[in-house]
Amino acid sequence: MKIVKYFEFDLEDRDEMFEKWSKYLEESAKNPEKYPKYLSGPDGHTKFEDTLEGISMMEIDNEEQLINYCVALCPPLRARFELLFDANKYVQAYMATKK
Repeated sequence: MKIVKYFEFDLEDRDEMFEKWSKYLEESAKNPEKYPKYLSGPDGHTKFEDTLEGISMMEIDNEEQLINYCVALCPPLRARFELLFDANKYVQAYMATKK
């Protein structure tokens, strides 16, 4: 399943965030089956006020991968996930109902 992750963290927490991120990268390299696979990103943007915000596309095989990700990084990371689906399949399914 493909998902979009929207994330943010407070800039005052960046030392903690980057330390956790470094540990996450090490652990996910050793055990990639336990964590989401990045398809793009993380790409960040900020207003240079008090948070760093960003977006990533990820792929998961099961919900445990997402849970492991959150346990490793939250807090200070705050994230929201949205499931992506194949829009062509939706169109085909919809058109099939019109027949």
